[in-house]
Amino acid sequence: MRVGGVSPELAWSRPDVTVGEVLKKLVPMGLSYLGSGGSLITSSIAQLVTFAILARSLGTEQFALYVTLTAFTNVAVQICGLGAQESLVRRVARDPADYPRLIGHSLLLTFGTGVVLLVAGLVVLPVIVPTSSNQLVNIGTIGLLLLSTVIIMRLVSLATASYIARSNFVVANSVEVGFALIRTGAAVLGCLVFGVTTVAGWSVWFFAAHLVFAVVAIVLILRLGRPRYELVREEIKIGTLFSTQFIFKAIRQNTDILILGMFTGPEVVSSYGVARRVLDSSYLSVEALNRLIYPGSAVALMSGFHNAYGRVRRVTAAGLVISTLAAVAVFVLAPLMPFLFGNEYPSMVAFTRLLCWVVIPMAVSSVALEAFGAAGRQDVRAIVYNSANIVAACLVALATVLAGVQGAFASSYAVELATAAVAWMVLLRFVRTDRARHLGAIPAE
Repeated sequence: MRVGGVSPELAWSRPDVTVGEVLKKLVPMGLSYLGSGGSLITSSIAQLVTFAILARSLGTEQFALYVTLTAFTNVAVQICGLGAQESLVRRVARDPADYPRLIGHSLLLTFGTGVVLLVAGLVVLPVIVPTSSNQLVNIGTIGLLLLSTVIIMRLVSLATASYIARSNFVVANSVEVGFALIRTGAAVLGCLVFGVTTVAGWSVWFFAAHLVFAVVAIVLILRLGRPRYELVREEIKIGTLFSTQFIFKAIRQNTDILILGMFTGPEVVSSYGVARRVLDSSYLSVEALNRLIYPGSAVALMSGFHNAYGRVRRVTAAGLVISTLAAVAVFVLAPLMPFLFGNEYPSMVAFTRLLCWVVIPMAVSSVALEAFGAAGRQDVRAIVYNSANIVAACLVALATVLAGVQGAFASSYAVELATAAVAWMVLLRFVRTDRARHLGAIPAE
């Protein structure tokens, strides 16, 4: 049977097409991946350059303070919006006419939760992570960082999600690159031209860059249609379940940094923070694949996990290749990092080389978890991912307390390997159940 007008995403799930037909259909997808991956890699490089400028300009103590503050904001940004961007992509991919309602829903949740997080952060963070002895400067610095990295960051992600939902990756990729470049520009101007050397000084430049791009994000969102401000009640639970996965992930990924800050010096915290940032950057190559596949998966999985299983296996194989290449590249290029970040962080290269291979099991687990998300089964995804992250946070905390940075490395590998194994066990069970239901071996729900 000919593929005809079937999209390349759905062709991955069809058992009745030839290899040549699939390859022909995958050429546009490959070009889209190059565009998506290229944009994420470009934005990743820009983020690393920004991080490097800050590491050089702020010095070990102020940079360690910034890394610690970032650990808190990384958790807060996952709470902001309660996962509304996932609902936006999934629902609009299936029915573009539903955009006004879904974007209105997303904006309400983003700004509602954002205000609560801002107030809570201004109460708590100035006490536990003071940035200045001057209380006004202390509160102002943390307020600007929270506005930038929580509310505006989530607003920009909604703009990106709006275009991903319509498979308009050109605009989505441009948003990613532009957002990263404007922050790099702020670092160049603030630190290299005007000589900023403190977190307080950097927060002003950081906020200014984010404010400019917030205007861009609003314009892009409105171009697709005027929002209809109402809560889509059935999506609140799904979105919340989605967001909890990343909340617990952020807690787990930043627990080691916070504990290292209690028991080690600024150099170790800074070097480990850089290694973590490089790991996150290398994972973007896998994220580019996942976000390219997600809209098509949302359609393919409507017919059941058994029909999309071939697609999931192929995406996993691609993810393994991409993540392995990313890890090798980081390992080979790591000795060049002192030229970028400076010589104040002697542990940086070794930490990065030890941690870079974690991206491989991360890629394997992400494909299975993305399948549950695309199928609208955020409950299953949340159970698997949240359980893994809760156990992981405890394990990371214990290992880091007992063995320091070595414990943090060992626990990272143990956690990601276990998460990948459990995620795939659950996915295979759903595939078998759907296949049996399709064949009539078990009654339909």
